[in-house]
Amino acid sequence: MRIPAAAVLLLLPFSLVLGQDKDKEEKEKAKALAETAAKDPLNFDRAIRGHLQAFCYRCHNDEKRKGDVNLARDENPRMIAQDRKVWLTALEVLEQEQMPPKKERQPTAQQRKDLITFLQKTLALDCDRVRDPGKPATRRLNRTEYNNTIRELTGLDLRLADDFSPDATGYGFDNLGEVLAVSPVLIEHYHQAARRLIAELVDRKAANPEPHRRVFFVQPGGEVKERDAARQVIERFALKAFRRPADAALVDKLLALYDKSRSRGEGHEAAVRPMLEAVLISPRFFMRIETSRPGVEGPYEVDDYDTASRLSYFLWSGPPDEELMARAAKGSLNSPEALEAQARRMLADPRGQALVENFVGQWLQLRGLAAHKPDPKRFPQFTESLRVAMQQEMSLFLGEIVRKDRPLTELVDADYTYVNEELARHYGLEGVQGPEMRRVTLKDRRRGGVLTSAAVLMNQSDPERTNVPRRGNYIAASILGTPPPPPPPDVPALKASKADGKHQSLRQLLETHRSRPECAGCHSKIDPLGFSLQNFDAVGRWRDEEDGEAIDASGVLPNGKAFRGPVELKQILLDRKGEFVRTMTGNLLIYALGRGLQLEDECVLRDAQKAAAADGYKFSSVVLTIVKSFPFRNRRNPDF
Repeated sequence: MRIPAAAVLLLLPFSLVLGQDKDKEEKEKAKALAETAAKDPLNFDRAIRGHLQAFCYRCHNDEKRKGDVNLARDENPRMIAQDRKVWLTALEVLEQEQMPPKKERQPTAQQRKDLITFLQKTLALDCDRVRDPGKPATRRLNRTEYNNTIRELTGLDLRLADDFSPDATGYGFDNLGEVLAVSPVLIEHYHQAARRLIAELVDRKAANPEPHRRVFFVQPGGEVKERDAARQVIERFALKAFRRPADAALVDKLLALYDKSRSRGEGHEAAVRPMLEAVLISPRFFMRIETSRPGVEGPYEVDDYDTASRLSYFLWSGPPDEELMARAAKGSLNSPEALEAQARRMLADPRGQALVENFVGQWLQLRGLAAHKPDPKRFPQFTESLRVAMQQEMSLFLGEIVRKDRPLTELVDADYTYVNEELARHYGLEGVQGPEMRRVTLKDRRRGGVLTSAAVLMNQSDPERTNVPRRGNYIAASILGTPPPPPPPDVPALKASKADGKHQSLRQLLETHRSRPECAGCHSKIDPLGFSLQNFDAVGRWRDEEDGEAIDASGVLPNGKAFRGPVELKQILLDRKGEFVRTMTGNLLIYALGRGLQLEDECVLRDAQKAAAADGYKFSSVVLTIVKSFPFRNRRNPDF
């Protein structure tokens, strides 16, 4: 049936009214939802989902996947919590205001705050319930640890491991269990090193009387029979070498070697020799094999001897000393109070310098300084003695932070350093004479700290010029813990060029390079950091001009923060010292545990940040957090 046109006209006002009512209803519904969201801004369905759709999902979904990240697939808080690693990165860039990109629509300050708070709560671990120390790793002594262990064991500093194959690295460190493999070639090296060491002890005892007495501390004679003397020697030697008492069955096997040699007519010390060699080529010596508890399915506390080794190789890169071993023998090492007391003692000990050389040296890439060679044509004033002074400056400066428990912030900005006359002249400092390194007070904040040291500035440069992206990447990765992804494989090297017949500055070259879409994302994060150090040349000298033009050391971070030069860079890093402490703690935890980080380690990182903030950011606050942490004090059997 057709409705007459007149009737349709009569119905139109009524339909319009219905439409108006519907619009009004939708508006009221939206208003109600907004009011509900305002009352509960962290409700996922009523507030957070809308923020994610507006600012995140549009670029990170099934189709676009910007940065190869798909956030839209996680449709609820449970899925977000399960995809924790991805969302932690999202949280990080939200906190640093790196996302959304500046060209995109931005959340209000309150919306950003609500997103951050929601993710923090959703991704938070219940550290009272999280109890996994990680997969146990049997760790071989690396070359540094082997040399230090031999020296502490015998008193001979022969550096036998210098002839071993170079140690592999993982996560930037050469003491990780998963990369320290044992090969047939290395086993042969151990045999050769053992024979050479024992020859120095026995055959050359006249040249090494003190090491000889240290090992052969008891001699046969009077009431001490030869075999009893041999037993005492090998029991003590094995105790120190294995970092725990050798069981009676093993001692009997070692004494069988002594008996066999004596039966062939060999003298007492000659018969002790094969026992010593057997200890030195035992896996119990060159491997750190911890005691398991068969049948235990969950985590358990490591025994006191293993704790002693964990402490000593962490802080000294060497074996436990007599005090640690004595406490382990009494079973009085594993309490938090005892661990803190021993850690403080060990950090103050000169052997704590090992933490500087082996942890900080690898974390801050200082080991590469020895091999870096500036172009002699561009920098004819550079000398090998200046390189040595640069190395000594870092060793003394970092050693003071460790042993005197200085604030971690001094790694970024300090009002003192160590120089001799040559390095002082390089820095433009007056009043320093002579080759001896000495502590000086700095009046200019352009120097002081690691980033503005000649060692780091030179090491993060090319031989002939500064390298802005490398310096920026160094700060982003080593200091802030936010390294950019590797560059695409087809990106060409930066080459000098001319535009309109004029020479282009490094900044202009990089701006051209950054114009490529695949390069812009990373370079926008690292280039501003690198440009802030552009007043320092490729060997770390201050300059105001380059190629006759004034240097522009300004930059703008992805969050819109503008800054200029090293002093303002330092302030930005100090304002973000929580991130810096977290980065250092993560690296130190990897170094201490000999494995990569896992989900549960977030609790240790969080505790370290809190402890540092509460204790003036002293170096010890992070170390003590680690040595008293659950993963440092516990282990689990490999089968579970």
